[in-house]
Amino acid sequence: MAIINTWSVQPALKTRNQDSFSDVVYNVTWKLSSREEADGQVWTANTGQSVTLNTDNLDANTFTAFADLTETQVVTWAKAQIDADAADGQGQTCEAWEQSNANSIALQQTPPERVQNAPWTNP
Repeated sequence: MAIINTWSVQPALKTRNQDSFSDVVYNVTWKLSSREEADGQVWTANTGQSVTLNTDNLDANTFTAFADLTETQVVTWAKAQIDADAADGQGQTCEAWEQSNANSIALQQTPPERVQNAPWTNP
């Protein structure tokens, strides 16, 4: 089965008044949860950080009031900012975060090392 990636944001959003706008979301904490299930086993990996959104050039025609925000919209903003920051040489892309979680799951499935009981201790 393929890895399923789920992006979310924590509900505690940092806001400020900016220009003529109130409750402008400028910082969010995002989370990437990755999960793979096969043969009755489940492997997971989670990653998260905060990201400061670019709130320059706010436009009254596209501004969403705080009360009207959806998680999907804020996740979209966060992912766009993650990719923009990576393009500026700060951090990694969303795709790279997903790959990092996939690597973590692969290590869980096939650990590079393990602890085993010596053969003389097995019944």
